[in-house]
Amino acid sequence: MKTIINKLLLVVLGLSIGVFTACVGVDPQGRGYSVAVPMGIINTTLAKQFPVREKRTLGTVEISDPTILGKQGSDKLNVGTSFKFTNMLISNGISGSLKLASGVRFDPKTQNLYLANPMVEELKFQDFSLAKYLTSSMRQSLGMIIAETIAKKPIYNIKKAGVVGSNFVRGIDVRNGQVYITFGL
Repeated sequence: MKTIINKLLLVVLGLSIGVFTACVGVDPQGRGYSVAVPMGIINTTLAKQFPVREKRTLGTVEISDPTILGKQGSDKLNVGTSFKFTNMLISNGISGSLKLASGVRFDPKTQNLYLANPMVEELKFQDFSLAKYLTSSMRQSLGMIIAETIAKKPIYNIKKAGVVGSNFVRGIDVRNGQVYITFGL
């Protein structure tokens, strides 16, 4: 019985070491060791904070279902989200989707990761017959409102994730479509 438990513990230890070493690498800038943050965890963290309603002078925007994807070979993340825009002229609202490209930033006080400088790449409306009533400046404002709102929400918290040594964070960046946290002395 002891040999079975010992073998099982040895297998579990071997798998744990294998997973750890597969996720850790040396930072290309020489700042220390980098750990990849799984996109599933990032998306779960973000999904818990939505839907969100933003009331502005041009109307109300309800933002839902944000998803962050890595883009192979890119130093930016792709962010997609759905929205519904209503105002006094479009009382039933107009739905659509937005695609952003963004980097990542770190707030040392809260130990949170946020999207950094999200840029609107594409804004689509489901019913373009209603969208024609929106001026181009309203469309730009709508895209910026959604981008700013998503950028205010944390996408990952280092302390809550149980990462030891969060005070030793030397860099946060996106490499090859993946978010990396670099630790060093």
